[in-house]
Amino acid sequence: MRTSFLTSIVALFGLALSSPVDTALAARAAPSFYPTLVINISSPDRGSVSGDVYVHRSTAGGIQYQTNSLIAFPIPSGYSGKTCSFSFNGGWPISGTPNSKRVQLFSVGGPITATNTYTKRPYRNVWYGSFRVSDDGATATWDGPTPTFPCPAAATTLGFEVVPEGDFDEVEWGMDDGLAIVVL
Repeated sequence: MRTSFLTSIVALFGLALSSPVDTALAARAAPSFYPTLVINISSPDRGSVSGDVYVHRSTAGGIQYQTNSLIAFPIPSGYSGKTCSFSFNGGWPISGTPNSKRVQLFSVGGPITATNTYTKRPYRNVWYGSFRVSDDGATATWDGPTPTFPCPAAATTLGFEVVPEGDFDEVEWGMDDGLAIVVL
């Protein structure tokens, strides 16, 4: 009797683990897309392909130095009619001089290529907003609502530029973490 009761509980527990509810929850996980190309562009006219996104502005000896990053996100087909947004997690802490860790996000008008530089690059198109990266680099908070936009109707690559906002900003993250596009 005890064995059949235990067998029934194990069978019921096994059924609960493989129920359709578990499958539905897994299917609801939001797809996320990370950049596949990052070009760090710095004044006066430099550009380099990088595995890291780097946003920096500082002044030394009366000269302002700035590095922005052009980032290209490939989005596959299948998301027509859905809403896309942004998420951020996994940046790196920056220590040293106090810094506001504030970043502006713009779309760019034209493709991002490995030959882009600070003066030879796609133009800034739409301002999506500003966000502040936490002191530990793990998360970011938008100044207002997190921006959204219609997901593309067909497979494409979306280009953006991240730019420092203040007089001294420094933020860095890898291509496979940090800023991502998510499907809501």
